Amino acid sequence: MDDTFLEQPGNEGPNNEDVKFAHFGRLVHYSVSGLFGYYDHEFALDVDEPTILTGANGTGKSTVLRSINWISRGHFSALIRTDFDAMALVFEDAMLRIQKISNDRLELQLRRRTGRPKHWRYTLDSESRLTPSMERSLFNLRDAFGVEEWDDLTPEARNRLIHRYAVNPQSDKPGWVENIPQSFPALFVTDQRLAPERRRRPKKRGDGETIGVVAAIEAAVLHINDEVQRYKSLYGTASQNLDQNFPRRVFSAISSQREFGGSKDVLREFQKVQSIRSSLATTGLISPTEIEDSIADLPLNNPDSVALIATYLSDTKEKLSTFEPLRQRLEPFIEFLRRHYRDKEIRIDDKDGFKIASTRTGEDISPVHLSSGEQQMFILAHKLLFEAPPGTLVMIDEPELSLHVLWQSTFVDDLTEISTASGTYFLLATHSPTLIAGRTDLRRSLDG
Repeated sequence: MDDTFLEQPGNEGPNNEDVKFAHFGRLVHYSVSGLFGYYDHEFALDVDEPTILTGANGTGKSTVLRSINWISRGHFSALIRTDFDAMALVFEDAMLRIQKISNDRLELQLRRRTGRPKHWRYTLDSESRLTPSMERSLFNLRDAFGVEEWDDLTPEARNRLIHRYAVNPQSDKPGWVENIPQSFPALFVTDQRLAPERRRRPKKRGDGETIGVVAAIEAAVLHINDEVQRYKSLYGTASQNLDQNFPRRVFSAISSQREFGGSKDVLREFQKVQSIRSSLATTGLISPTEIEDSIADLPLNNPDSVALIATYLSDTKEKLSTFEPLRQRLEPFIEFLRRHYRDKEIRIDDKDGFKIASTRTGEDISPVHLSSGEQQMFILAHKLLFEAPPGTLVMIDEPELSLHVLWQSTFVDDLTEISTASGTYFLLATHSPTLIAGRTDLRRSLDG
């Protein structure tokens, strides 16, 4: 346990509860006492490679993951129903202690390296309760939200219902508690990844939106296609803006006699642009026809020509940089699938978007016709690279349930690679010795 968060005399600082939230940093240590009235667990997290929780059934692996998720979401009504005495989450820049005072009370304390500790007491009575009207409405809205229980709703969905149906809803949460989801982002992934997802779509007739149900993998493909089209639109806008005043900037560069270097410098810059183009063409964000062969035949010994070419290359780099945030996610996503999908081609089509085709027959394969394991890998990679912002703790409960045994043996390496690309870090709970694959240095046993 890191004791550097203990309050230091004379280091009190401001105690404004309403100041803008600050990130806690990554979670580096977790402890719980009295879990199920019996277990005391603590372990450090590896932020560079996946941390792997192991233990016999009943020792609390899944409960540990769920408790961290509930804390991240500010979902204290679920946490309070868990049998434990106290929890402590140590982050890089903060420490959060949660003590269970009784079956309906929690005591939260936040400590930082500077400033006074912050305290807040949660009680079930402090939450707005479900009124009969809300219960009837929740029953009618189950299909819309895709949940069976109140506690399965997201905090945003619960708040919408409370503010619509509860009588005089009030909250005594201070600002730092309200902002825990932003200060400590986490994503909990279970074996239910193939469950249908709800997406809002425009109605076919009239105004407004309707909520439709699509397969989870179809929702992931639609999201990727939306992102590709959004960035292509940004690329088009950037190109149009730069092309409008390109001649003027060329003449300005020529007349100002700026030093652009010699032919070797221009050729070196051209190779950098070619490398960027090749990377984007590989992911399908631009056409391979945009990759030029060479500029060695151009008059590079002429200063005016060099000014023209240098301006053109500078513009091209600026245009292509528009794709960079998407490329950083899409490139490892596609490479991840290519490594794990046999006899299948992955590409982005200019017209139809994300495509999967058989390398044997050349025919397109609908995502819903992939094997369940292939769909799970697709949806998992999408969640990690497209839904989890940098700094997110991704928790995966028993990933082996949907992984082929060969995929299990490379899963830790796969996640490490994704972590590098996405800026996320991982906590897994597993029974699979194949998934651990000898990485005892990453293993944290809850067996005592």
